[in-house]
Amino acid sequence: METIYESSTYTDSFQHIGNCAESGKTIQQTITIDDGTGKLYDYVLTKDIEWKEYTIQPDFNVNPTEPTIIDNTEIIPTINDPYDIVQEDGVDYDFSEDGTSLNHQEDETVRQVLSVPRLQTVIQTVRYFTGWEIKTNSISKNIEKTNIPPEACNEENISCFTVPTAIYTSCSTDQEDNPQNLRIDWELYLDLNSYIEISEDENGNEVRTVVYDEDNQDWSLQTSLDNNTVFSWTYNNEGRYKLIEIATDTDGDSSNAVRKYNIAFQKCDDTVAEDQTIQAYGEIEVEGNTWQLCAIPMVNGYWDKDKHKIINNKNNPVRSTIKNVIIDQVEDVYGTNATEYIKVINTTAVGDLEGTMYNYIPGVTKGTSVHNFNLVQIDDDNDLADDLIKYEICGFWIKPNGRDFKIKWGVIE
Repeated sequence: METIYESSTYTDSFQHIGNCAESGKTIQQTITIDDGTGKLYDYVLTKDIEWKEYTIQPDFNVNPTEPTIIDNTEIIPTINDPYDIVQEDGVDYDFSEDGTSLNHQEDETVRQVLSVPRLQTVIQTVRYFTGWEIKTNSISKNIEKTNIPPEACNEENISCFTVPTAIYTSCSTDQEDNPQNLRIDWELYLDLNSYIEISEDENGNEVRTVVYDEDNQDWSLQTSLDNNTVFSWTYNNEGRYKLIEIATDTDGDSSNAVRKYNIAFQKCDDTVAEDQTIQAYGEIEVEGNTWQLCAIPMVNGYWDKDKHKIINNKNNPVRSTIKNVIIDQVEDVYGTNATEYIKVINTTAVGDLEGTMYNYIPGVTKGTSVHNFNLVQIDDDNDLADDLIKYEICGFWIKPNGRDFKIKWGVIE
């Protein structure tokens, strides 16, 4: 569509706004002059004008620059908009796993928890008017995260014998990683300046008290254990002890759980003793890449997921099975499904059931199934006429799933 502008003054200027976008546009200037004799002459100048669209450049910063997965991070827009053409409510954000946030102003700061560990992609999309039409432009940034160290913790299960034995089970957690991927190391120290003071109570019973000076301690390393979620120790010396658990995540960040306590060799107080006594205990270390033959001499008792140890109820004893001793324990200690560690547990039963095959498959076999077999068979048929009950330990094969792990057992009454 042609547009004509006319003026009798050659110094006049004019503005032209195009109606639609074109790749180019021609402007023709015509000057009419009088040569002084009444003759008119036209002088024509033609120029091709290239039309340009308005553009913007999306951009944003984050504060903090390397947030953790729990920070409420500020998304601060820094859009280059020299022509002020960004649309009202024209800025959107895509936070990948954390969803989207739409229809923001170009100078509006958005606050968002970026919950993906290590790296998270954030996309800013901006709508703007080019002079001809509304378009969008986007920028994508990978936000690096600050790693959160794991939180170290452990739980104690200590026997009440004259020479106590303690088992410490890690309960360390990590907000970014699976706890089973944590490396757990242990260090046990004894204060060499601590000593035992012996006295008597009002009933004439011996009382052994650990004496120490908090400001004058001489810690001596007694033992250490690397890369194990469970630490056990039999205390052969009385005194003040310090146990340090070091939890390290896959990024190399770590934290410590420090436990200080006294060990004195003395009879348990019946008022605080549990209603059970450990008669024998041990651990089975299962190698991750080979079939392993095992046997556990437990008639009664089970793994308690709340107390994180093997217990028994004298008044209502529970028979020990594959499920309540091994499967429940692995899932509690390692914080994952037993299928991550065990493919199958097989046995050929002993005693009167000899020759019967049982196969326990984690995640498939129910606790009520006959394949959830007892760890010890009770043979009370008196075949030998000796009036004795026989307790026959059931040997079984474990096929692991490629990972090393431990099974604790305890004979309790």
